[in-house]
Amino acid sequence: MISVIICSRDDKSLQLVSRNVKSTVGVPYEIIGVDNRKGEYSICQAYNIGASQSKYDILCFMHEDICFHTQEWGSIVEDILSDQTVGVLGVAGSEYQIKAPSSWWSIGAQFNRIQILQKLPGKDSELLSANPKETGLADVAVLDGLWLCSRKDVWLQHKFDEKTFKDFHFYDVDFCASIFPHYRICVTFDILIEHFSNGTINKPWLINALKYQAKYKSALPFGVVSVDKEQNALLEKNATHDFVKRLIDMGAPHSLILSNIVKLASYSLTDKHLVNLIKRYIRNNILKKANVE
Repeated sequence: MISVIICSRDDKSLQLVSRNVKSTVGVPYEIIGVDNRKGEYSICQAYNIGASQSKYDILCFMHEDICFHTQEWGSIVEDILSDQTVGVLGVAGSEYQIKAPSSWWSIGAQFNRIQILQKLPGKDSELLSANPKETGLADVAVLDGLWLCSRKDVWLQHKFDEKTFKDFHFYDVDFCASIFPHYRICVTFDILIEHFSNGTINKPWLINALKYQAKYKSALPFGVVSVDKEQNALLEKNATHDFVKRLIDMGAPHSLILSNIVKLASYSLTDKHLVNLIKRYIRNNILKKANVE
């Protein structure tokens, strides 16, 4: 028995996904659509509200822009979560988390474990799959929030952090990171979900990335795989470079940009990417001043 919890921004999308759940879930269920058309809740608040209203022991937190292609997926979820060592289940995630602010999928493709159909406007659906061991279940460090299943007892111990994360981003990896020391985080390859949107990296994403980094400063890096110091340093450098570039392009405060440039410089003062970033930062500021004048 499953409680499906959706932070809903659109009635039509909620109706469509509700019909899809009804025709595919295969077990007793309920749908709790938290009405967020006015944007009065963060997704953390909406999920906590929905979970507090649920009557079943398995909670399925999911976006409303998805479609299940697997029949009786509810039975698969119930079977996996009957293993008390598993805390959270999803269909996309990463085996490793670094200290530098970054998205879960950009750390390195070799760490990604995923099986979803990605459908973007004007394009055909594309199967995104990474399952090198060809298993039905893979352990990871964090999951993407398009679909997260957990038991109610786990949620009660690790509710979504609505105080720290007031925007859409990083609620999912934060939920997993809080649970990771206590339970397994897993990706299933036995359920196929189609997703009709893509992740967006914007200013709220940058803000929450820094909040996540600060919250887990003492725990990062962590994961289910071993990464040597040299490889980790390269991952940290690449992620910091990408983050600084985004900070510059989005016009972040100078102190934030410069502090992260200093971090990047700690890896190598002669790195050509560092030099290019500094040039980009100077050029952007000259153009900004010129536009003001």
